[in-house]
Amino acid sequence: MATLQEFKKQSDNMTGIQELVIVARDGTVLLQSGGQSKYLGDYVAYVAVMAEQLRPHLGFTGPYHLIMEQTSGERILTLLGEQIIVGFDLSSNVSPAKILEQFGPLVDQITI
Repeated sequence: MATLQEFKKQSDNMTGIQELVIVARDGTVLLQSGGQSKYLGDYVAYVAVMAEQLRPHLGFTGPYHLIMEQTSGERILTLLGEQIIVGFDLSSNVSPAKILEQFGPLVDQITI
């Protein structure tokens, strides 16, 4: 079982992750690392909740992750777990697929 601190430590060891935020399902910021943008946690929680609210209307089984590309080429990767939502602010030279492969399996292991 992974912990929030183990998740943070693993993300600190990877290049290209500019900021990490982990929020509870109620929107409470549990952990923030990196750039300390006061908006990333709000954005991640809002996008996740909106996507899940649309799910039944569109017949989706997910979402399990979302990728938003900024005009600068940087990306925000959002992973939706059972108890937490994780947001990564990625530099433009990092593949979201690589981050998803590394961290996706850990998201549902974290309990709060």
